[in-house]
Amino acid sequence: MHALLFELDSVQDFIFASGRLRDVAGASELLDRLTNRAAEDNLLDAVCRALDIQVVDECPSAEEVAFSRRAGGAFYAFSEDGDTLERLRDLWTLAVQQAVPYLAYSLGLGTGDTAATAFRDARDALRADSSRLRPALPAAAPLAERSRRTGLPAVKFGGDKDGTMDAATVRRKNFSNPAGKNTAFLDRFKPDNEDLKWNDWPFDLEPGGDEGFPFQGDSRTLALIHADGNGLGLILQVLDQAAARQPGVFIPLYTEFSRLVEQVTTAAASTATDRVLLPIREREGTTCLPARPILLGGDDITLLVRADLAMDYVRVFTETFEAESGKALEALKEEHRLGKELPQCLTLGIGLVYLRASQPFRMAVRLAESLTRTAKQAAKALDERNPPSSVAFYRVTASLIEDYDALVEQTLTHRHGESTYLDTLGAYFLGEGKAAPRLDDLLELAELLGAEDMARGPTRTLLTLMGQSLGDACHRYRRWRTIMRDDRASRLKRFDQLMEQLGGNERNADLPYARGDGGDAWRTPLGDALALLGAGHATAGTERNDMEAA
Repeated sequence: MHALLFELDSVQDFIFASGRLRDVAGASELLDRLTNRAAEDNLLDAVCRALDIQVVDECPSAEEVAFSRRAGGAFYAFSEDGDTLERLRDLWTLAVQQAVPYLAYSLGLGTGDTAATAFRDARDALRADSSRLRPALPAAAPLAERSRRTGLPAVKFGGDKDGTMDAATVRRKNFSNPAGKNTAFLDRFKPDNEDLKWNDWPFDLEPGGDEGFPFQGDSRTLALIHADGNGLGLILQVLDQAAARQPGVFIPLYTEFSRLVEQVTTAAASTATDRVLLPIREREGTTCLPARPILLGGDDITLLVRADLAMDYVRVFTETFEAESGKALEALKEEHRLGKELPQCLTLGIGLVYLRASQPFRMAVRLAESLTRTAKQAAKALDERNPPSSVAFYRVTASLIEDYDALVEQTLTHRHGESTYLDTLGAYFLGEGKAAPRLDDLLELAELLGAEDMARGPTRTLLTLMGQSLGDACHRYRRWRTIMRDDRASRLKRFDQLMEQLGGNERNADLPYARGDGGDAWRTPLGDALALLGAGHATAGTERNDMEAA
């Protein structure tokens, strides 16, 4: 048996290269048409037809190819004939470079006695190939005009609005207006009971008009959401063990699991559209939905959504993803007799960046990926085999830095003497589990601080003083608690309950900070609550609070 593995590298960099939403939309459609079965004009099927290769779902013979995965521009192909896969590799790489210039990719070809051993051999070759530098085509002449947005050699002048454009941008623009074409990518975000078209999604970050993004009032704040599945490596180990017992089931088992993940992610995306985006459009009477899908491949999803709707989208998407995956995995267990080796459901690690529409998306997506790693690490530390879904987020208010740990150090950390204070709890857990801190508790805390008789002043003033004088911060906090105890005791009681629920066994007697067993740093969720308030998740009061006046 022979295997050919193909994966895209630096996909987000390619999608956000020009920084314009219309080009981002075109790049999403362009990449989706590489391997997506639902796209009638997908490139992979066209290449197979040109080579007279028959595509089958079961174990292939010579002149046949079976794909155990084809999503997000990637595919895993198997055949009994090595020459067939070599011909597929040669024409496919040529076609990809023509269809999507400057797209980075890795591939590996392997062989073995079974599909499983061929896959492992090809995977090793793929990993080795990932460090290979390929020449960028088309190459630039010694004297060449450059695209003003990407710096790549220009091949076309797009008028005063677009200026000089490189080959990849030209291809993006060819797919940025898919009127009359198959829109399989956007269809995966469409509820079954809704007839959404390509022009129901925004193409311009300038408000107004039929294609403008429907912002909330004068705010131009967006949320970039990136979600990735937890624990898939352990699940694949289970599938490997099942295939080792029955070598003939490797390809159909992996094919079924790949389609399962794709269907679950699609169901979660369409449900979030139905329950979060459509009601807002109906209530506000806007032309476009308040979001822009960017990527959906396997358990990976990236999209832009209006800032005030981001956490609602995350909660609905995660809830549906877990529920649908639970049902699908149960059916997979019964069919292949996997018993309790598979988890009850799939879970997600989510990174979310709040940013202004004018800020660079390429940097924001790297920060979102860094936040996703933080969320997944927190979940894995809690339960390595069955990590819960988690989210980590950051609101950009100054310069955009791509690494979350660096941002925490520079903007959310205070040091007084030998003590360290952090204005964030890092990752928050979703769902009904007992893991703390929970996102629902943080959202309630933000609502509480955003009430008219609370205002956001307490959070802002206290955190500002933490960066200046620890003594002044302690004095101001004690003064605020005294006034709240006299005038708004019920509010203070709920505040204390939420702070306790959000975690930390050791409470600081003078400040709203806590730390866990063996923890060195004091932490507070107030910085995260303030970020949610600034993003529009709760309506801040207009009255000045007594902490500000004290």
